[in-house]
Amino acid sequence: MSREIIDDTYNETDVALPTSDGTSYSTGIDLGADSFKPEEMELFIEVPALTVTHLPNADTLTVNIVAGSTSTPTTVIAASILTFTGADGSGAAGASVRYRLPSDCPRYVRAQFVAAGGTGDMSAVDAEVGLRF
Repeated sequence: MSREIIDDTYNETDVALPTSDGTSYSTGIDLGADSFKPEEMELFIEVPALTVTHLPNADTLTVNIVAGSTSTPTTVIAASILTFTGADGSGAAGASVRYRLPSDCPRYVRAQFVAAGGTGDMSAVDAEVGLRF
C-alpha cells in the first residue's frame, strides 16, 4: 500500500537575515497544543545566494531550528542544519533544507539565523521558512 504525499506549504514567511554578526529569527509557527504532531510535518528553510559583501571570506551564517512552549522559543532542537561560509571572494551559494519535526516537538517552532566572524549586513536578504506536509 502506498501513501500519497502532498507537498503543500503552510504558514510560509520571509525573514530578514541578521545584521553584522547578529542573530535573527523567523516568526514562531504554532503547531497546536496536541501532545504529538503528525510524522510527515517538515520545516522548510531556503536561503538565497549571498554576496561577498554579505558574507566575506571565512565568515559564517548558521541556521538552527529552535522550539519551545512560547511563541518566541530559543531552545535549539536542530543545530547547524545549514551552514554557509564565505569563500574565494564570492560569498556563498544558496541552499535549502527540509527538517522533519519530531512527533514530540514543542508547540512553537522557528528558524534561527546566526552570523559570525565579522559578516556584512545581510538584513536586506530574505530567507523563506514554512511548514511542508
